[in-house]
Amino acid sequence: MTKRKISGGTMSRGGRVARDTMLGLMKTCQKLGLSFYHYLGDRLGLGGEAIPQSAGLIAAKA
Repeated sequence: MTKRKISGGTMSRGGRVARDTMLGLMKTCQKLGLSFYHYLGDRLGLGGEAIPQSAGLIAAKA
């Protein structure tokens, strides 16, 4: 019987794309001094403080 290596990877291309997208967004929030979880919560409509779109934040920082 062969065991599959699961830890540290994804099973599909879609999973890799989703992971890479979230990691990129997390790094962008970190560079802008924002909480990733607050930013994500605002985008999902979970309430809390309103955070502007990332494109506007990046342009203002530049």
